[in-house]
Parts: sequence; C-alpha cells; structure tokens
Amino acid sequence: MKKKNGRVLVALLGALLLFGLLPGAALAETVNGESARYSVFRVGTTDANQVGYFGSSFYVGEDESGAQVLLTNYHVVEPNEGAVFLYIGNKAVPCTVVAKDTAKDLAVLKPAAYLGAQAKPLPLGKEGSVTVADVVFALGFPTADISENLSSLPEDVSVSRGGVSKKTTWQGARYYQIDAAINKGNSGGPLLHEKGFVIGICTMKMDNAERIGGAIMIEETLPLLDGLKVNYSLLSASSAPGVSLTPEASPAGAESPKPLPTEDALAAPKKDTVPIWLGLFALSALLFLVLLVYLLILRMIRKRRAREERFFEAGEPRLRAYAQVLGIRGVYTGSVIPLGEETLFFGRDPQRCQIVFAQGQAQISRVHCSLRYDVSRGMFILENYSRNGTFLEGGRAVEDGRPAQLRDGVRFYLADEANLFELKAQ
Repeated sequence: MKKKNGRVLVALLGALLLFGLLPGAALAETVNGESARYSVFRVGTTDANQVGYFGSSFYVGEDESGAQVLLTNYHVVEPNEGAVFLYIGNKAVPCTVVAKDTAKDLAVLKPAAYLGAQAKPLPLGKEGSVTVADVVFALGFPTADISENLSSLPEDVSVSRGGVSKKTTWQGARYYQIDAAINKGNSGGPLLHEKGFVIGICTMKMDNAERIGGAIMIEETLPLLDGLKVNYSLLSASSAPGVSLTPEASPAGAESPKPLPTEDALAAPKKDTVPIWLGLFALSALLFLVLLVYLLILRMIRKRRAREERFFEAGEPRLRAYAQVLGIRGVYTGSVIPLGEETLFFGRDPQRCQIVFAQGQAQISRVHCSLRYDVSRGMFILENYSRNGTFLEGGRAVEDGRPAQLRDGVRFYLADEANLFELKAQ
C-alpha cells in the first residue's frame, strides 16, 4: 500500500510539473543577450606559417552520445582543421570539426572539455518567425577591441544591435542582410532575435560599405545537425512567443505577401492572457514545491528508520541487543540504535561505517570513531580516529590510541555538540 501511495504521489508531482511548464515553455525556451553570452565562445587556429586566426562559435545542443556541439563558419577553422581550439574561460581547449559544409561556409565543432554549468544550448528560430525590420543582436569576439584585450570570458562577448534589412539568397544559401556591426572575429557567432532565439550565423560584411552584413539562416545548418543526431531546440513560427508570423520565402527568394489579419485575430486579447498563464504557472509551481518538500521529508524519515534497521539482514534472525545508542542532537535525533557485541563505526564512509553522516558534514571524518559494548564488564568502549576529535559531554576529548571506558548514561559527541549521542545499557 505504501509503495502504491508513493507511486501516486510521484505521478501527481510529475503532472503538476508538466502543467506548470506548459504555460511557461515559451519563456523557458528563449534567452536574452546577457544570458546568451555564456553560450558564445572564441575559436582559434593557426596556419602552416603559425599565423593566428580567430572567430566565434555558439553552443546549440548535444549529440546522441551526450557530447556538446557548437556551430561556426567553416572559414574560421579552414586554415588548419586539425588544430582548432575553443577558449573556455580563457583556457584553450582542443576541439574537433565533426561536420562541415564548405559550400555554405558552415562547420560543427565538438570540444574536448565541458563548456561550463552556465552555458546553455541556444534555442533556434526559423525564417518564418522573422520579419524585415525586426531587431537583432550580433554576438561574438571581434579581434578589434578598444581595451586591446583578447580575453575570452563571457563578459568579453561583444553585442551589437541592429535590424534585419532584408532576406536574400547568395550562392545557393539563404541569408539575412543586417545592419548590426560585424567585424573580424565575429564570424561564426550567433545572430540573436530580440525575442530570444538564434536565427542565423554572422558570416560576412560588405567591403567599402557601411552597416551591411550577412548572416546565413539557421535552417541551412539543420542538415548538418540532423546528420549528427544533435538534440537542439527549434522554435517554429507558431510557437515563437509574440512573433509576427510571415510565410516562408519562395525558392526564388521573393517573399509571399503577408496575409491580412482576420477579424477574430484582431479581437483576440492575447496580451491580457499573460497574467492568467503566469498565475497558473505560479500556482502549479507552488504545489510542485509543496509536494516535493513532503516527499523529501518522507524520504528522510524512511532513511532514518532504515539506518536503525541496517544492522540486521532481511529475513535473518536479529542479534541480541545488550545496549542502545540514543540520538540526542543532529541527523540522528530521536533514533534508537541497538548495540550487540558488534562494533559500530561512525563516519561519512558508507562502506566502512554503520552510523553514516552526509558527505557535506566535513567536520565528521570518513571513519570518525568506533563504539562497542563489553557485555562481561557492562562497559561501553569508545575509540577516536579523527583529527577533529570525539568528546565526552563537558568537553573532555577521547585520546587517540586510548579507548575510553564509559558507563550507562554517558553522553559523547563527534567534533562538536551538534552531533550528540547518549549511551544506555539494557
């Protein structure tokens, strides 16, 4: 019956979590320029003459093996594909070019080290979610910096603001023409839409022209990502929050006319429903937290009971208990631990100790002390093994190598009085 009730609670907990995530999914899938910085990384390589080349890249997801995957331009790694480095917190980490499309100037990288806990895969957005004149941000590591600093930390990512000038086709690939500033080193960095998703890769700027740059559309990268079975987040036109929907451009590059909004669409008060969804999300999140706390408390109680019973194998007759150890303070408060002729070990090592403390309790040693009951003499034998000390109530330390002989009613503690026990003979 207990197992059945536990399964029902877990199912209810999962349902609440799913319900809470549904209204907030649109918010969770997007990012802003500040948080996106942690997912943008400088890329570097050198040619045969040891001339350095630098560009940018960004984290999009993991492949089927769980390895992290980044996108960049092929011309960033072209000088020497066999010696490409990703700069993670100013540390140069080797990475492998695992896929490329030289015709479209695209490359997929797999680093040899973890990108860091703050790096999150950037969500991707399709062309149908973008209209001309939308605000965009070009992120990357331009090699020209007024501080003359080539540091590669997240706060060093440059963010330039601009707009989508038009959508176009060049050499068989779809591009956004943008007026955001792009310079050497920006190549391979993400073009972030103001709604919080990546729509392209910053690829080029026009020579002898002001504020005319090009970013290849993110759809051009999908065959490479799908070929590697990369798990990425792709927002469709219908799921992108607050985005005006525009039909996909025709193969010839001419955009279809934008349909006029219907009367129902004009009347729909979408903006007014946001507080309702946020309220439902907050309520479901609160219920989720309450249930989670309840389950954690229930688990702690069961663990405590299990610790009291761990001295006996299931199905075997119990050993006779001649004494007891009472938990007075700490995680074992209220516990009654039977003590037979065996020796009990106290500490953080679950392989060697029966009275086990959490790994986070650093003041408790892996094997802190031991306790046994001498039936013939009616005495408790307590021995210390820890530099942090085992003490009798009142502060007298148990000397190393000299086991203390204790009688009924004596209290002792490990490291400090927050871990207090009392001895009781039966």
